[in-house]
Amino acid sequence: MTQPTPRRVDDTQTALLSADAYWWRFCLLIFALKFFLFALDPLPKFYLGDSGSYIWTALTGWMPPDRSFLYGCVIRWSSIWTESLNSLMILQAFVGAGTALVFASTCRLIFQLSPRLSYVFGILCSIDPLQLLWEHYVMTETISLFLYVVMLRYSFLYLRDRRVRDLVLVQVLAVVLLSFRLSYLILVQVSTVILPIMAFLPLAYARFRGDSKAPSRTSIVKQVSYHLLLSMLLMLVLHRGYKEINGALSHREPDYGYDTGLHLLAVWAPALKPKDAVDPRLAQVIAQGGEYHIERLAKRNSQRFTPGFLVDRWLKLEGDAKKANEIGEQTAMRALRRNPLQILYLAAQTFGQYWHLKDLQHYMKLDLGQADLTREQCSMLAERFHLATDGRIRGAPPTILQIYFLRSYLYCLLVMTAPALAGASLLLRRTRNYCALVLLHATITLAVVTTFTPSPSVRYLQPVSLLTLLILAVYAKALSDRRAIHGALITGDIRKNDPV
Repeated sequence: MTQPTPRRVDDTQTALLSADAYWWRFCLLIFALKFFLFALDPLPKFYLGDSGSYIWTALTGWMPPDRSFLYGCVIRWSSIWTESLNSLMILQAFVGAGTALVFASTCRLIFQLSPRLSYVFGILCSIDPLQLLWEHYVMTETISLFLYVVMLRYSFLYLRDRRVRDLVLVQVLAVVLLSFRLSYLILVQVSTVILPIMAFLPLAYARFRGDSKAPSRTSIVKQVSYHLLLSMLLMLVLHRGYKEINGALSHREPDYGYDTGLHLLAVWAPALKPKDAVDPRLAQVIAQGGEYHIERLAKRNSQRFTPGFLVDRWLKLEGDAKKANEIGEQTAMRALRRNPLQILYLAAQTFGQYWHLKDLQHYMKLDLGQADLTREQCSMLAERFHLATDGRIRGAPPTILQIYFLRSYLYCLLVMTAPALAGASLLLRRTRNYCALVLLHATITLAVVTTFTPSPSVRYLQPVSLLTLLILAVYAKALSDRRAIHGALITGDIRKNDPV
C-alpha cells in the first residue's frame, strides 16, 4: 500500500505551531528556562571596546565608524529611561527565547520534524553555549542572531513556495540585520543572487527530466529572471538607504562603515609587501615591518589596535583618518590581486588555529573580554545605570555561564565541521534544497570569519552554531523516519516493495 502524502502545515495559519497540543507549554518552558538562567547570572557583562562604543552611542548619539549603529539605539530605548542595563538584559532574554521558538517552528514547518523532535532541538538551541552567553553581554549578538534566524526561515519559505512576498521579506530583514551586525554583508549579497536561482532549480530539473507537469522552459526562465532582478533591485535600494542613513547620522559620505581599509590592512598584514602600497609613506612603514612583527599571524590584532604597530604608525604619518583608510583599502586590495593564494593561506591558517585546543581555549577566554573597565567607565556606569562594579573583566572569577561557555570547546570543533555536515545532508532528497542553502550559509560565514578577522573568535561562530543544530535536526528527522519505516515493515503495516 502507498503511504498517504502528509498534509503540509500552512505556515500562515500555524506560524507558532498552535495546532500542536503542547506548543504553548513549550513556549512557556523556553521563557522559564531563559529567565531561570538570567536569575543565575543577572549582571550585565562587557566586551571592550565594542560594549563601550554601543553605550557611548546610546548616551551621545555618536556613530561608531567600524560597527553597525542600531544596537546603541536599542540601549537608549531600553536602558536610558530606566537608568539600568537590567532592562536590556531582560529584553535580550526575551529575544533569545524568540530565537529558540523560531528555530523550533522552522524545524517543524519546513523540515517536517515531529513536534517532540522540534521541541527537543528548540531546547538545544536555547542552551547553545555560543548563543546563551551573549544574552548577558552588552553586545549585539543576541538581537542579530534573532534577525538572522527569522531571515533564514523566510528564505526557506521562499525556496518552498517561491512567493514574491517572502523574497521581499528576506531583503527587508537582511538590511535590518546589517544595521545590527555588518559581518553578514557578504552572505546577504551572495544570497541575493543565489536564492532565486536555487528556488527554481527543482522546476528546471523536473523539466529537464521530461516531467509533463513542470512549467515550460520559457516560463521558468521568465520567472527566475523576474525574481532575480527584483531581489537585486531590492538589495540595491535598501542598502543604498542604509548607507544614506549611516552617512547622515555620522555626518560623512554614505557608506556601510568607515574603517574597512584599516581593518583589512591589519588582517592581511603578514601578506603585505612594500610594492603593494599606493603611498610611498605606507610602503616605508610596511618595509619596516620587522620592527613590529608584521609577518606574525598572532600579531594581527596588535597591528590594528596597539600603539607602535602597523595602523598606529600609518595614522601618525597620515593624519587624515578618511584618507588613511582609503589608502589602506587600496593597498590591501593590491595585495589581494597580486597574490590571492597568500590571502587564502592566511585564512587557512586562521581556520587551523581553531583546531589547536590550547589556542582555542585561549581565544575563548579572550572572548569573555580583553580589557578591564577604566575608572571613568565605572563612574559613568554607576551614574547613568546605577551599576556598581570594580571594573575587573579579565581577572574576574568566571560566572556559571562563562564556565559553561569555556567548557564547550569540543562543541566548537563540531561547529567548525558545519559545511561538511551540510554537504553530506545533500544526500537526503526530501530536504536537499534546504540543506543546500544551509551549506551556502555555513560556508560563506566560515569563510568570512577566517578571512576577515585578525584572530580566531568563537563569538563569530554563533550563526554557524545555529546552522549546525539545524543540520543535526535534519539528520535526526531522517533517522526517525527510517526507524518508523523499519517498524512498519516489522508489524506488516507496509510491505517491503511499497513506495513510501
